[in-house]
Amino acid sequence: MSYWVALIARNAESHIEDTLNSIYAQTVLPKKIIAVDDGSTDGTGMILAKYASDRGLLHVITLPDRGYDIRRVPANINLASKSVGSVLTDFFMISGDDCSYPSNYAQSIIRRMIVSPETVVASGWPTSGSITAQEHVPSGSGRVIRCSYWAEIGGSYPVMAGWETWLLYKAEEKGFRVRLFDDLIFHHVRPRGAQHQFVYWGAAMRTLGYHPLYAVGRIAKNAVRRSIAVKGSLNMLRGYLQAGLGSADAFIAYFEPSLRRYVRSAQVRRMVGIARAVVGRYLL
Repeated sequence: MSYWVALIARNAESHIEDTLNSIYAQTVLPKKIIAVDDGSTDGTGMILAKYASDRGLLHVITLPDRGYDIRRVPANINLASKSVGSVLTDFFMISGDDCSYPSNYAQSIIRRMIVSPETVVASGWPTSGSITAQEHVPSGSGRVIRCSYWAEIGGSYPVMAGWETWLLYKAEEKGFRVRLFDDLIFHHVRPRGAQHQFVYWGAAMRTLGYHPLYAVGRIAKNAVRRSIAVKGSLNMLRGYLQAGLGSADAFIAYFEPSLRRYVRSAQVRRMVGIARAVVGRYLL
């Protein structure tokens, strides 16, 4: 049971120690922690350096300050993956800089993935404040990935809108399974979605080939969520429509046709299943 951790950080001096402490408190320690400091202008770098010096395991990659841009997150994860070096593990875990995990988090997920070889991506349920996310797919932070699957898909995320969801649909397209374990709760310090650029969320639905009805339903659902609300959902709609018109931004590029067809067909099956369940409920 071995894993390493990719920790992506920027301007997190007020909460990154909680994240680091929870990783170091795991019942099974990672073999290595690769922290990518994306140009922090506060004390984040000094905190990371202190932990690297005092506790070991931690290797820090410091990047120049280029302002916040969500488009660099997949590139930074890829950088961590390429920098792990000769450390060989069966799994790796991705973490943001504002998460706190229960001590059994990594061990519990990895144990379940070991007895379920078809499961290649998994996470627990994230909370923000007193709110537990009502999700049905593995979270971005807290995500544990099987290294053999990661290697099979090229060992990196595509630096494109929809990169997080791409990993999940790609797994399902290949016949693998992704899991979210609702009994493993971990905590986000910042409100979830506080730094997201929702235009890219909307664009991702187009680049991944979402069915239009599914996309509209997701936008409408997010409109009533307190963490996103109407403004974020309107930005999602704008991104979805703009991506359909074409974009000079290389980040907003369509994924391969086979995956887009798979995504749309999977969503059609899900919508049909929901419709049947609703009709059946009213006919009984």
